Amino acid sequence: MKKATIPSLSIKAKIWATLLPVIGIVLAVSATLIGVKTDWQMLADEMKASDYVPSAEIKAIADSLQLTRKGKAVFYAARPELQRSSAFNLSCGSDGEGSYTLGCYWNDGEDDRIVLYDTGVSELSEGNIYYDFIAERNNTALHEMLHAVYDRLDEEDKRLACASALAIANKIPSLKASLSLYSDNQYCSEAYARIGSEYIASLNNFNLDSKTKVIAGILSEHFGQYFSYNYNLIAAHRANQATEVSLNEYLAQLHSSLSAERDYVRALRNSYYYNPTYAAYTRTNSAIAAYNDRLATYKSYYSVYTRIYAILDSESGVNLASL
Repeated sequence: MKKATIPSLSIKAKIWATLLPVIGIVLAVSATLIGVKTDWQMLADEMKASDYVPSAEIKAIADSLQLTRKGKAVFYAARPELQRSSAFNLSCGSDGEGSYTLGCYWNDGEDDRIVLYDTGVSELSEGNIYYDFIAERNNTALHEMLHAVYDRLDEEDKRLACASALAIANKIPSLKASLSLYSDNQYCSEAYARIGSEYIASLNNFNLDSKTKVIAGILSEHFGQYFSYNYNLIAAHRANQATEVSLNEYLAQLHSSLSAERDYVRALRNSYYYNPTYAAYTRTNSAIAAYNDRLATYKSYYSVYTRIYAILDSESGVNLASL
């Protein structure tokens, strides 16, 4: 059986040479590529997936991820399924906190599954606000698929993949902060999946030292066994994230300024009652009109904000037909 392509210097050797340099120990001869269990693992996954029939939507997701044969074997072996809210919440659990989850991966020791949330909406376009729900779902699929990949690594390979992912995550403050929310037994898998699905193709945008750049390059080669990076997909995902952040920040800013403006309008109105001059009347009416305009803007953006989250949150119970 033909083995997977191995770089001139094995990935495991490169990582150990970078992370734990030990003079006099030659690792290049005995080390093997991270995650490679020869192609017997791929054949086992293909055998496992042989009776799985993906829907047209699942096939489209796999195509968007630009999966290799090895990646597609892992993805289909995990029997990915799109589910609407009730079924999805049973499969992936309910957080009850008003946050949203678009997918989950689980392994019961004998079988593993990828479940993705079917929002029922492909996009939202409202004025200057655009959100691509398909891109967000597909990026989630890649993230969950990488959990399945990580799950298939043996213990030594997991330790090396984990060390590599954490070396990178520790250089990206926002990623490091978000990973702190995960328990110890989830931390490495989440770091690995996040880096592979969101960061690996754009690490040049971060201030990485030379050692971390070497690690990132090796990890990128490893991910290349499973998929080719779809720049359009990650660009759409980042645009979605930017939309969420900017809406949140803008609404917070508007809310704060509206509170101050409301107090100002009330003060002008009270002043007019005590001194009802034409100048006071004009000034008060002008302030009220400006306040109402900004309030209308706030309500408009808040409506878009809540619609996006209502669609993303499987627990919202929203009637999408009414949106």
